Amino acid sequence: MIYRHPLHILTLILTLFICTIMLHSVAIAQEKEEADVQSLGDILNAPEDFGNNGKPLTSAIMANHYYKICASKKNLAFDEEETKILCGCNAAEMSEILTVQEFKDLDKNTKKGKAARSKSLAYAYAPCMKYVIEKKVKYDCYASKKLDDIVVGKRSLCKCVVDNFKRYFDHNATNIIMRATHNDPMTMNPLEDYFIETDYRSQHGHVIKQCRFKFLYDRDNK
Repeated sequence: MIYRHPLHILTLILTLFICTIMLHSVAIAQEKEEADVQSLGDILNAPEDFGNNGKPLTSAIMANHYYKICASKKNLAFDEEETKILCGCNAAEMSEILTVQEFKDLDKNTKKGKAARSKSLAYAYAPCMKYVIEKKVKYDCYASKKLDDIVVGKRSLCKCVVDNFKRYFDHNATNIIMRATHNDPMTMNPLEDYFIETDYRSQHGHVIKQCRFKFLYDRDNK
C-alpha cells in the first residue's frame, strides 16, 4: 500500500489545476490569433475611410474628405490661412460638380483620373483662384522692399498691383492651369506652381514698378 501525504495530494491537485488553466489560455490565444488573421483579399478590398461613419458616400462627404487632406498638406506658395481659403472654396465647388466616383478617381493616373482632374480644375479650382490671388499678391506687395520709401499711400498703390494681377488672371487662368498640368499631370494646385516660379516674382516686380510710377505721377501732379 502506497502512503500519500496530504501535502503531496494538494501539490498534485494544484499542478493539474495550473496545467488546465495554461492549456485553456493557449487555446484562447490561438483562437484570437486566428480571428486577427486577415486574408489578402480582406486587406486589398478593405473599404477606405472617408469619414462617412458607415453612411452612403455622397459628393458632400467626399468634398469634406478632400478639404481635410488639402488643408493639411504643406503648401510651398501659400500660408495656412491662404491654403484653407483655396481648399475650402475648391472643395465647396467640387461638391457641386463631381460624382463620388470622380472624387475617387482624382488621384489615379488613368484616363478617368485625368478627366476628373480636368473637370475639377476648370469648373471648381479656376473660379476659386481669385480669392487667394488677392490676398497673396497684396501681402507680397506690402512686403516688397521696392516700396520701403512709400509711407503714405501704400494701400492704394498695392490695390493697383492687385487689380493688375486680377486682370492678368482673368485672361490667363487657363494658360496657368495648362502649364502647371503640363509640368505635373497629377497636380490639383496649379497656383502653387505659378507662385513659386521666377516668372511670378519678375512679373510682380514689373507691376509694382508700373503702379509706383502711376502713384508718384498722380501724387506729384495733383
